[in-house]
Amino acid sequence: MRIFKAFVSLLLVLLLMFSTFIVASAFDPKPYYLGDADLDDAVNIKDATLIQKHVASIVTLEGYALLTADADEDSSLTVKDATTIQKYVASLPVNHPVGEIITVNTEPVIPTNIPTEEPTQEPTEEPTTAPSEPEDKMDTNITIYFSNNKNWNVVNAYLYNEEKGIENDTWPGVAMTLLGTNDFGEKIYKMDVDVSEYNRVVFNNGTSQTMNAALSVASSGFYIAKDTPKKSMALGVYAYDEANYGEQTVVKLDYPDGYKKPITIWTPNGYNAADTTKKYPVIYLLDGQNQFLGTINSYGGWVTDKIATCLQNNGHEGFILVGIDNSYNRDNELTPNLGDIVPECKPLGNFENGSGERFSDFVADTVVPYVQANYNVSLKPEDNAVIGSSSGGIEAFYIGMENMDIFGNIGALSPAFMLFPKSDWDKYLAKFDFSDESTLPRIYFYNGAGDSLEVELNPYAQAMPQWMVALGYPEDKVVFRHEDSFSHNEYAWRMIMPETIAWLFEL
Repeated sequence: MRIFKAFVSLLLVLLLMFSTFIVASAFDPKPYYLGDADLDDAVNIKDATLIQKHVASIVTLEGYALLTADADEDSSLTVKDATTIQKYVASLPVNHPVGEIITVNTEPVIPTNIPTEEPTQEPTEEPTTAPSEPEDKMDTNITIYFSNNKNWNVVNAYLYNEEKGIENDTWPGVAMTLLGTNDFGEKIYKMDVDVSEYNRVVFNNGTSQTMNAALSVASSGFYIAKDTPKKSMALGVYAYDEANYGEQTVVKLDYPDGYKKPITIWTPNGYNAADTTKKYPVIYLLDGQNQFLGTINSYGGWVTDKIATCLQNNGHEGFILVGIDNSYNRDNELTPNLGDIVPECKPLGNFENGSGERFSDFVADTVVPYVQANYNVSLKPEDNAVIGSSSGGIEAFYIGMENMDIFGNIGALSPAFMLFPKSDWDKYLAKFDFSDESTLPRIYFYNGAGDSLEVELNPYAQAMPQWMVALGYPEDKVVFRHEDSFSHNEYAWRMIMPETIAWLFEL
């Protein structure tokens, strides 16, 4: 009996040890990384975007994601956490162990300021008829062309859509089809693309590659800019098989500061001043001297006339473009006076007491009436857009918001929203009534992360649409797009413009 009891005791001990091993193995925790809000074991710009959406109550983070998302380790989820991650991604110094494994408890600590859950509502009845598509909806199946001016042995196109999580093939993509040789002796390659599925492209030969470019119905030809390094080379754009890029006319209109401001008006191929029955949509562009073919600066121009021609070749009726030059006092001229400039930004330029309201009035009261009186243009707000970048981005936003009866579309690229604190933006946005959706413009917000300035601008650029939605702005009328590799320059805005135009005008 004594031997039997000893055997039973030994068996119980072994069973206890084995069960303890099983339990320990079953609950052996996976590694968690500070900043990894989507828990995919990587810290990147997607995590910053997810946190911004959480703060704006667009999504709700739960469980361990609430702990890993707290990048600044202050037990709350705010825009500062997204900013910390953005700096980490841009290889800027941060005072927290972002990207490193953190210790977690069996129950995650819940940071504060979690969005409150909306009360459950009864499901609404689905509409009996599908919503109608815009009348000018274009065919999204287009052909893109690549001029092989670097004499690659093979040209691949890697197509992807990060939001949808799809790619046409694993890297390096799919070999393009040789079409022929152009007048410069460059071999031309082509590929058919459905830009409703794939919205980005990287050309490569398996070793060298270009930077990525936005794809939309306003895309056509690409080539490698000759003054760029062999890794991630910058691209130029053109309208394939088109030599005529419309016509430009420069007029000088009286500006309130006592001088005449140059305005460049571009009309597309086929424009006939005598045919008053055809009314063209219009895009008003700030920093007009950087907008058209032939611009000379370090990063080239936007070549918006080329992009508009690409769009026209793909089936659009054509746009009229209006470029409005800036002055020597650009910082002040393109900054609305919404309050005190934040102290960190004051040394960066002459932004204080900006005269952006005067510039906005000039556009609305002088430039627009001149264009409408002298060109065949549509007067409908949905057919008119104002687009700008950097200081021009904040000013384009201001012009569009102040003149919704004129502009039904706004493009704010790398906007300088950070010039003012959130309290001033709250005060400014509060003056608008967002209840009548039909009167509100579509707004495209964009920002990069390729240099320190873009990283600094990004949090406010990304948060602005979320602030507006929180105040009742329709979510389907605002979008924020981001490109990690793009810096604060004309190249980036040139590459993103095809998507900007296509999204704003629902093409």
